[in-house]
Amino acid sequence: MANGSRPKRWLLIVLACAALILSAAVLAGAKGGPLPAQESLGADGQMVLSDSDRCPVCAMFPARRPETAAAMTLTSGETFYFCGNGCLLRTWLRSMVYIGKPQDQIDRIVVRDYFSGKPVDGRKATWVAGSDVVGPMGPAIIALKDAGQLNTFTKRHGGKTVFTFDEVNDDLWKQISKRELPSAKSE
Repeated sequence: MANGSRPKRWLLIVLACAALILSAAVLAGAKGGPLPAQESLGADGQMVLSDSDRCPVCAMFPARRPETAAAMTLTSGETFYFCGNGCLLRTWLRSMVYIGKPQDQIDRIVVRDYFSGKPVDGRKATWVAGSDVVGPMGPAIIALKDAGQLNTFTKRHGGKTVFTFDEVNDDLWKQISKRELPSAKSE
């Protein structure tokens, strides 16, 4: 019986070693970080959300709250969808941390205009923080297609801080979110 069990043990050891080698090979070739969206943004900025797309910051599913979704497309064509504008802005400030790509590889930023829900170039939007609007992550950071909507929005919802995309930096983020950003990884 001792001789009959040796080949079985040998076979188990060989199979276990093969499984370990295969697992190591898969992990070595695996791409770190979040996966890009299933579908890219439309040419007109329309978001094509899939049920499997996840926000790279908080792992929420943007398709569950499409009215608050935002998007970022890289120069490579990859698109990342976000649960809301706050997660998008965090990624802009710490792109290496959240999507593993430097900021200079970010091509398009698309957000939804608060009033119409239509896609807007996030770099041209007027942004409002500190209003009474709540999003999927708590107090929402709102994007308006133009500054002409600002008076109407603030009369209805308030707003402590109004800014442009060009003004987004670590100090502004801390002011509007009351939170620190993670340390930058070779940004």
